[in-house]
Amino acid sequence: MNLMNRMCLACLVFALPAAATATVIAAEVNPESAKIAADMPIADLHMHPDTWMIPSVIRFWMDRNGVGWAGAGAKRGGRATWENFSKKLGDRFIAFAGHSELVTIYKEGGIKAMLDAKNPGIQELYAAVEEDLKAGRIKGVGEIHINNRRSSSSDRFKRKGRTDAPSMRLFYALVARYDGFLTLHMEGDSDSVRQLEVLLASDRRGRVLLNHCGVNAGAKKVRSLLQRNPNLFCEISVRYPPVLKRSWGSYDDRKIFDSKGVESDWLKLIEDFPDRFMIGTDTDSGSVYDEAIKTVRGGLLPYLRPATARMVAHENAQRLFGLK
Repeated sequence: MNLMNRMCLACLVFALPAAATATVIAAEVNPESAKIAADMPIADLHMHPDTWMIPSVIRFWMDRNGVGWAGAGAKRGGRATWENFSKKLGDRFIAFAGHSELVTIYKEGGIKAMLDAKNPGIQELYAAVEEDLKAGRIKGVGEIHINNRRSSSSDRFKRKGRTDAPSMRLFYALVARYDGFLTLHMEGDSDSVRQLEVLLASDRRGRVLLNHCGVNAGAKKVRSLLQRNPNLFCEISVRYPPVLKRSWGSYDDRKIFDSKGVESDWLKLIEDFPDRFMIGTDTDSGSVYDEAIKTVRGGLLPYLRPATARMVAHENAQRLFGLK
């Protein structure tokens, strides 16, 4: 769709269903932002490497969509998987440790084992993570699924634990010491939010990247979290089509933007905290990846101020993760 057509569509106000938390779609495209959105580089903070993936194919996905950097914790294979991607993609890969190891600990011992700082598996992972953080091989720990009771396609994988549990405090203190990040998949339940704030306040040198910007948390709740916690950041994967998963609950309540524009309350939130938001996708399909980045370029970035669009697309990630 060309710029003029997009701008005509943007003149409309799209009402949401009564159950939705947002009220209207943002009504105006910024012409300068629309111009630069088409080819500015993007950093994708939610691209999981997996054992079956070929790094050169992922590089091809990135190149054809103008994605300069991408990464997240390995879905399977642990260190061997993210090391392979780091070797093949170099500085373009954003490596995190611990995702698949924590999944294994959970599957073998349940949530109690995953949250026990003295668990042998946790202690082994801690030692490896410290070595890799110290050497600069990784940017942090995660994605840690601490509350995904309503946001998992597998009943076996669903769980809810304390966000400030002993193992979470252990890894949070570690990333704080080495200027890294803890990345958390956490639904916006009130108790989970309170526990997250306890964790964030325990050491303001530590930083948390909230995966999916809280999964089902609304703009009002995220705003209050960002206001009180300068060491909290959001990536917005799975909060827009085609990566928005309908099986995770109310579609409209979780949508931040689509090809028609940005929810008004989210647009104001992003503009009020332009240094705290980043892009994410979270898909292992090349065709879905293409559509996701197309939606980011057409439905999000053109509605932001040019400076904000650049920050959200890549500058925040470059600053926070030392991307070159």
